[in-house]
Amino acid sequence: MYIDILIIISAFIGSILSGLFGGGAGLIFTPTIYLFLSYTNPHSSYIMQTSITTMIASLMVSGLVAIVKHHKYNHIDWRVLKWSAPLIIMGSILGCFAMTVVSSQSVIYVFSLATLILAVRSTQQIISNKSQDNINRDLGWSFRYIGSVLLGLISTLSGAASFVVPYYERIGLNIKKAIGTTTVVVWLYSVFVLIFMISLGLNQNNLPPGNIGFLNYKYLWLFIIPTIPGALLGAKLANILPERRLKISFTILLYFIGLSMLFS
Repeated sequence: MYIDILIIISAFIGSILSGLFGGGAGLIFTPTIYLFLSYTNPHSSYIMQTSITTMIASLMVSGLVAIVKHHKYNHIDWRVLKWSAPLIIMGSILGCFAMTVVSSQSVIYVFSLATLILAVRSTQQIISNKSQDNINRDLGWSFRYIGSVLLGLISTLSGAASFVVPYYERIGLNIKKAIGTTTVVVWLYSVFVLIFMISLGLNQNNLPPGNIGFLNYKYLWLFIIPTIPGALLGAKLANILPERRLKISFTILLYFIGLSMLFS
């Protein structure tokens, strides 16, 4: 009963973060599922891979709800999405294969350190008060195209899309446009990741009970139910909060998650 309540609360909070920050649900979902599965099945393999796949599956419905809301608020840059989404999806598929050979502990360390680096860079931007709203910024084809592929790879390995928002800010979108665009691209690559992770895990041994491939269906329904109201609330907050306050909140979240995962 207590674990069910914890899962419901984390699902609601995670979906708020997803609607508010474009992809922050993984920052809450992934650690919650990971810690639970590690406690109940300490000798199982591929626990981090299972946590990431289950988190993705739980957000498919609420992700569509958030996309509709962000489109209503005009927070999605469809021009940027057109060229970046296919490349990020390509990287996310590569990330699926990489997860089958990389240890869970290595993924956690990469996730934690990368998140803290992003937090430091975001802090520097807040202090300098630099504007990101310049869509014509020329950062070169390597940053845009190779960077998009690497972004998909890292996001899949870490189970969190918190790296996508700073990327879109870097190419010139303001924080609200970056969040809305991230919401769409995360949902798109999640479809591919979910299919590949279920398929790649079908022949693996010693998986946690209740798995189909790397998807754990046993607690999936508990995640899905609270995510819809959470996504609606998160998208609403993203619309009404001032950009600077939104940026500061996102940065605090990065520090909190990065440190908690690093020392867990």
